[in-house]
Amino acid sequence: MTGGRNRIGAEHLLMLGAAFFWAIGHPVGKIIVREVHPFALGSVTLMTGFFCLLLYCAVTRRFEGLRRMRMADVVRSLSIGVAGFFCYQILTFSALKRIPASMNAILVATNVIFIMIFAGLFLKERIGIMKVLAILLAGAGVVFVVFNAGFGLNGRVDLIGCSFSLAAAIMFSLYSVLGKGVLEKNDPVTVVTIALLSGGVLLSLLALITGSARTLIDVPGRTWLLMILLGVGMIGISYPLWFFCLKRLPASQVSVYIYTTPVFAVLLSLLILKERFFWPFWLGAALVLGGIFVANRNPNRKKAT
Repeated sequence: MTGGRNRIGAEHLLMLGAAFFWAIGHPVGKIIVREVHPFALGSVTLMTGFFCLLLYCAVTRRFEGLRRMRMADVVRSLSIGVAGFFCYQILTFSALKRIPASMNAILVATNVIFIMIFAGLFLKERIGIMKVLAILLAGAGVVFVVFNAGFGLNGRVDLIGCSFSLAAAIMFSLYSVLGKGVLEKNDPVTVVTIALLSGGVLLSLLALITGSARTLIDVPGRTWLLMILLGVGMIGISYPLWFFCLKRLPASQVSVYIYTTPVFAVLLSLLILKERFFWPFWLGAALVLGGIFVANRNPNRKKAT
């Protein structure tokens, strides 16, 4: 019994580690985009993450599963990489160029709400009264976060930056919903690795075509180190940890860690970037987290126990 409890405790710590690595991408990404174009940063992050997962697949002997994948599933994995990695990285790093990291973290966290909406539209999952409440809570929260400095279009609100963050949330939710079938039928780490390949290659080509890759030439070694660590932490470490724990913990427990990523991101942004906000931001953040909580609430949990 003691060994089982220790194992479960270790898995919870690993989940916290995954949430932390996803969270730190917001303040660190904010620092990097001061010197590097968002397209170039995204390409380095994705390709670093891809090679990390490729190495992980080799070490854990997952290539056998790749050989068994149907060609249709390989194509679908490549396709969801366009939304989940190519578009998401462009949008979230472009947002960090314009708005505070804390705002980006909270707005991107609304992907849970969009997942619920798109699951209803595409997968015909039922949207009950609690899910409607979640949408209303998160929607109200977004308004307070965006207009935390005052309800007016007086130049203090960067609507373009906020729109980038919300569009990033939509892209990630489409990746999650449209990729649900292929992720369930195949090894999820292998699927993510294939998706990363398409996202990374496309973003690298875009960075080269637009000339934004030139911003990588004169950046100091410290910035290169941050970019590589970002890819290793956010992708190379977090994704294997997430799927490892998902196999060993109930989904209801894993969903709790969805809330910790934006919380960690805000705290890290306060510490690293010294970001400060007016009270509407904190109210909005609480409403968004409340919406995420309601969206992930499982009415059958009590019956199961």
